[in-house]
Amino acid sequence: MNSDDPAVAAGLDPCVCGRLRRTSRALTRRYDEALAPVGLTVTQFSILRTLSRLDRPSLVELAETTAHERSALWRTIQPLIRSGWIAADTEQRAQRLSVTPAGHEKLSDALPLWREAQAKVSETLGDRETALIALLKEIETHV
Repeated sequence: MNSDDPAVAAGLDPCVCGRLRRTSRALTRRYDEALAPVGLTVTQFSILRTLSRLDRPSLVELAETTAHERSALWRTIQPLIRSGWIAADTEQRAQRLSVTPAGHEKLSDALPLWREAQAKVSETLGDRETALIALLKEIETHV
């Protein structure tokens, strides 16, 4: 393990969760900075992108798809609803969500910025990217 890891330097076992969380925060900052010109965070972008691929899911279905806790997801999409990028159909028992035309436009504006950030991360990972994605998927599935 890398000696610049404070836990290892202190003679402690490294914490996988802590390392993944630090990495996640660093990646989130990188993508958030890239998406800032269009007024989205990477979390909002991901929700819009996922929602655009689904057929009017309920909040529960979207939460399951994105691995969010329902109430946290609801808080996260509130600004997107207020901005007019997501529509929430409240006439049905199970509230249905969809991306509005303005939301599709916002997503189109954000996509090149996301791709640029994605390319920089891919460049850093190099040929390890595919293996990393597979490993993360395995962790997500089995933990």
